[in-house]
Amino acid sequence: MKRIVSMLLSAALLLGLLSACQPPAEESGPPTAELAVTDLASLAFDHSGREDQEGLEGLYAGEHREELEAYTQNAYKMEEKWEDMAVIRATGASAFEIVVVRMEDDGAAVRAATAFMSYISVRQGDFTGYAPDEANMAANGEILQNGPYAALFICPDPAGASAAVEAALSAGELPVPGPEDSVPPVTGVKELRDLLVDREGIDGPELERLDDGGPDALSAYIGDAYGLTRDQWEECAVARDEATAFEVAVFRFHGASGVQDVELQPAEDGYYEVPVGGSDDNWEKVSAVQQCLDDYLGKREAQFDSAAEQGKLLHQAITITSGEYVVMLACQDAEEAAMSFVRAAGTGGYGCSPRYRYLNTDPNFPDRCAFTQPNQDDMSLYDTASIRAAWEKDDPSELSKEDRKIYDAAKKVLKKVLKDGMSDYEKEFAIYNWVVNNVDYDWTHQDHRRETPRESFTPYGGLVNHTAVCLGYATTFQLLCDLAGVECITVPGAAFASQSDHGWNMVRLNGEWYCVDATWDANARERAGRGRPEDWSYFNVTSQDMVDSDHQWDYANTPEATATDRGQG
Repeated sequence: MKRIVSMLLSAALLLGLLSACQPPAEESGPPTAELAVTDLASLAFDHSGREDQEGLEGLYAGEHREELEAYTQNAYKMEEKWEDMAVIRATGASAFEIVVVRMEDDGAAVRAATAFMSYISVRQGDFTGYAPDEANMAANGEILQNGPYAALFICPDPAGASAAVEAALSAGELPVPGPEDSVPPVTGVKELRDLLVDREGIDGPELERLDDGGPDALSAYIGDAYGLTRDQWEECAVARDEATAFEVAVFRFHGASGVQDVELQPAEDGYYEVPVGGSDDNWEKVSAVQQCLDDYLGKREAQFDSAAEQGKLLHQAITITSGEYVVMLACQDAEEAAMSFVRAAGTGGYGCSPRYRYLNTDPNFPDRCAFTQPNQDDMSLYDTASIRAAWEKDDPSELSKEDRKIYDAAKKVLKKVLKDGMSDYEKEFAIYNWVVNNVDYDWTHQDHRRETPRESFTPYGGLVNHTAVCLGYATTFQLLCDLAGVECITVPGAAFASQSDHGWNMVRLNGEWYCVDATWDANARERAGRGRPEDWSYFNVTSQDMVDSDHQWDYANTPEATATDRGQG
């Protein structure tokens, strides 16, 4: 279902987000047949799948032309002059962005659309690992070019936003305000499954609707093929075509409306606890099912020639979570099928668990993505030599003002979390727990209109400001380990198939190396309130675990972590 907000919201959007942006009436010039980009941007918002305006800002050329010119050059890399532009964008930890621009002519609009295409990839990389749902929303963004107009839609329902603007441009007028679309969502798993089957035009004797064979046959298939036990799912419908690799499965979990934000409460031992509730239980169930389906798709892909049509179909197959559903899509245009599902189910958006595949691999590590430092950021490490020397002497008097603040903050943390007689593993565990639960991510790093302070790349950001980006997390963790006597290194690497700079750590315990990524575990805590040790995904893992979670680095000159005991010996 295409969720349409009333045209009153358009007015509210323009008055709220774009207030004071319109030129005075006497300066607006004579009427023109061209549609105003602000009206088109507001129309797109109405159909974007987002109903709230919290955390959004609006930019209009009438008052913000200089800001927009700088933004379009820095963000979209558009050097070409444009005539009019409206932007509705999120600030901070969201990729939401709607842009409508009118260029001088059709050719310029095509070039603008091409710039938007590159920007979509950049935004996906900005959020990969940090906020996976936002990365998926960016990856599923849509671009429109119609005459001199170009538009970008990064939102929960980009197809709906794009269709609305396309219709207005084709008709030469905005739609007449009317009642909201009252088409009810499709909720039954069989109906949603059939919608996906019909979309593909799959039919004939080879098509199996496995749930038609009864609950026992369905449970047996789900157990044998997907590795799921009956207590892991509540409702399911599966269709597959024996003659091809086509297969769709729709699982429903009653009440699994996503993970809710919860507030972490510090316990007496200094660690943080998350209240256990229905949403937390559902998150565990949904994640386990999605992982099993991803594993199944990987096994299926290995059974086909990767160059053949069916091998390619499985190569781009995905699993998604959307509202109370988990859906496996091994079909043509899986991402478009996902949006068809979202619109039919009325869930407003989806999260995707990508199965990473790399076009360029390292010649010495053929199962790993080739690494080249993207150098989008300055990945040079903060020099902590003077702080470590002062620690050894127990005399910080000669430190600079900045280093003294870092020293004092580190001393306070270690005094709080360390106890006499701790092993190196216990020290590392306590330090990691503090970093994950007490340092917030600096989301200005994902905002192309804001400058990220250099402090966020250093231990000052982590220890003094309690706000950092990945390199700030890594250098904070390393400094605390250094002062605690735990062997540790910082790995300046990359993510998103070596397109985005990223940094993390490795520690050495009992002669074995282990990888840790405090940034991405802290992001999980910020997004979903999951800061407990049992929720950590990147604590003392192997190098292969890092490869599998889209990390890249200088493999040949970095220790290899192979131990699977999580550092516990």
